[in-house]
Amino acid sequence: MVVSACEDPAIMCQSIDHEASGYIAKSSSLEEISDAISQVLKGDIYLPQKARQHQHAPDVVSMDLAEKLASLTPQQFRVLTMMSEGMLNKQIAYDLEVSEATIKAHVTAIFRKLNVRTRTQAVIAVQALDIEKNDLASAPVTADE
Repeated sequence: MVVSACEDPAIMCQSIDHEASGYIAKSSSLEEISDAISQVLKGDIYLPQKARQHQHAPDVVSMDLAEKLASLTPQQFRVLTMMSEGMLNKQIAYDLEVSEATIKAHVTAIFRKLNVRTRTQAVIAVQALDIEKNDLASAPVTADE
């Protein structure tokens, strides 16, 4: 369990994401602390009420990024996936059986759609959504767009 003076709901949720069993704010009443410890000893996870509400609130940044990713064509999405695996344009072109110029065009379009300037920023954007490689690999295959 984490006991902290920090009362930011996002931090509370992150502690659970990093496998803490519970989060208790130092300002909690004795009753709240007792309830939290009891829940954790039963095998449950404890979060204060405001953190549970935050946990279910939509993340506007993630939703915006998800919309941007959804705007990619299947081929652009495939290129982005391969970029996230550390592949160079030449390697991606070879695997997809297209020219390197085509890959460069896809990369430029990906940057524009995701509103990023570098490959690293694009890959971080994908990782921020915690998209599994299996999800990326299962994107439909279509002709070069």
